[in-house]
Amino acid sequence: MDPALAPSQSPALVVFRDGLGERRHVSDPTGAGVCEILCVRDELSAVPSFEFALRERVSRLSGFRHASYARVQSVDRLSQPGAALAVVADAAQGVRLSSLLAPRPTPLDINAALHLIRQLVSAVAILHETAADASHGAIGPERLVVTPNTRVIVVEYTLGAALERLRYTPERYWKELRVAVPPSAGPARFDQRTDMMQVGVVALSLVLGRLLRDDEYPAKISEALASAWAISAGGGLAPLPSGLRAWLARALQLDARHSFANAVDASAELDDALSLEDEIGAGEWAVLEAVAPKPEPKPEPVLRDVAASTAAKPQAPAAPSSSSPSSPSSSGVTMPHSRAAILSAVSHSPVPPAALRTPPHRARLAAVVAGLIAVCTAGAAAAWRYVAPSSPAPAHVVSTGTLTVDSEPKGTPVLVDGDTRGVTPLSMTLAVGPHRVELRGAGEARTIPVTITAGTQASQYIELGRETTRSGQLQIRTEPSGAQVSVDGAPRGRSPLLVEGLTPGEHMVVLESDFGTVKHAVTVSAASTASLVVPLGAAEGAPVSGWISIAAPAELQVFENKRLIGTSQSDRIMVSAGRHDFEIVNEALGYRASRTVQVAAGKVSAIKIDWPKGTIAVNALPWAEVWIDGEKVGETPIGNVSVPIGTHEIVFRHPDLGEQHYAATVALNVPARVSVDLRKKP
Repeated sequence: MDPALAPSQSPALVVFRDGLGERRHVSDPTGAGVCEILCVRDELSAVPSFEFALRERVSRLSGFRHASYARVQSVDRLSQPGAALAVVADAAQGVRLSSLLAPRPTPLDINAALHLIRQLVSAVAILHETAADASHGAIGPERLVVTPNTRVIVVEYTLGAALERLRYTPERYWKELRVAVPPSAGPARFDQRTDMMQVGVVALSLVLGRLLRDDEYPAKISEALASAWAISAGGGLAPLPSGLRAWLARALQLDARHSFANAVDASAELDDALSLEDEIGAGEWAVLEAVAPKPEPKPEPVLRDVAASTAAKPQAPAAPSSSSPSSPSSSGVTMPHSRAAILSAVSHSPVPPAALRTPPHRARLAAVVAGLIAVCTAGAAAAWRYVAPSSPAPAHVVSTGTLTVDSEPKGTPVLVDGDTRGVTPLSMTLAVGPHRVELRGAGEARTIPVTITAGTQASQYIELGRETTRSGQLQIRTEPSGAQVSVDGAPRGRSPLLVEGLTPGEHMVVLESDFGTVKHAVTVSAASTASLVVPLGAAEGAPVSGWISIAAPAELQVFENKRLIGTSQSDRIMVSAGRHDFEIVNEALGYRASRTVQVAAGKVSAIKIDWPKGTIAVNALPWAEVWIDGEKVGETPIGNVSVPIGTHEIVFRHPDLGEQHYAATVALNVPARVSVDLRKKP
């Protein structure tokens, strides 16, 4: 390693900024490589439950590993000053896709675009296959890295659940954070369908050879697609292939009824839409041509200059202090040496002036590519040494590892593989291999899969018991619209209106208009949206509306006249009295049904759902006994097992290779398939 980049000499380097926060690279104190730390903007982390949602998602995806993803290691609070919320991850070698799409003399041609699009869709499909509710939530050119060998690396894949808690409008998500979310009647949902919308935005940007402008999404996205032409290898324009244009329209959800539910479906359709000739090889050369350093008289070595400028004053603190930034004792926290030193370096290091310079575009890309190749060669080793003990015992001797479990609230009982081990905070020694850790708090039990590696220390932090106190929402519509709305005596605006932040329980709604005053008592449930639809003009106190209720094992959306009026998550949905034609939908499961209901004034009309079944096929190498939702179904291979549509837990057991758990979603018209290799660790 270059002496200028030695751990004792190198503070954190600011390498990238966007609406989510600041990315800093810091050398592992062991000298093994570089870690990337996302310092989340204070405005985001200050939102209630943002940090909780982020920690929970990182915990749930702690076992997720793939070469197309830069592994997220942990969530921490930086030591003072600032105490910013930080996401620590492996540093990906390469250049952010947003830099490649910035204005440049030679834009990416269609071969390069298709090469990158294929990789992105394939990578997101792998995440979606991991679990039915697994999603990225913030896919964009700013969160994708292109390596020197033209591979796409997905970074920061644990932010979606936290971003959902911001409750921004689609326009605000896009303009402030460059995060694309589909327009919706209620709050934005960061699910697999949203991931596909974001993949579509990236794909369209690649086809256009530029970043989308602020005013192009969401209002003008169809116009941007309609005007798109393919950039040929020679730099000219050619018509966009019709199959690719149709695929982009589905990914961008220009018609919600025909959009992709997840990346698994989109990946198969992409293969059908494009010719499977040799454009992959051509694409690799096209990307290499775009990112490769060009001969210049005096290229500007950005990373080396930054490191050299900071090495000149290794002891300079960010603020007056008696402690050196590199001193472990200055961090103010207790943690393993490497982790504490990394967070301390990020917290106390000033931003080097060279890191903030904006060199010419070509020189900057060339220097970043060349610099990252040199600096991050040992990145994989750094990721291992970052969490491993400094002197692990020989592998042939150590057959156990250490797991530390903490929770909020503390004192929560902990079970491992069904055996009670104590209460949190708890540190225990476990045998090497997969384990199921269960925390039983006041609410629903939380189960976490954990894999123990010989001689290592792992940790889990879980927040329990807060979901039951989440606020709810109330969607209010009147016919005609424009009524003045008050909730519990507080003015809220004019209908139609979405009232957010309501505590679970009963609320009094008063509607005032030229027709008079109407009062309604509405019950709002935690983390759900209640609906109130009121035809005005009736006498005060007269029952002008009723309710419908739907019970189903999965969430269903209820539409009337193509407008979303509520979901089955609400105990009941208020509608006007009279005859209604409802459409009941779950797009992800392929379920759609129509119901005609006569709603009596002041009454609740239950809608009966005949829940259909789908099929699933399972296989394992070399073989396994299989349980679905706790019921044994036989030994692999097993085909066409009939189960209700929705999410199911599948357990594979082998006498020598142990047990593995998977979640699979069964849709109505497409057989689900789950295949695992028990010889590999999950």
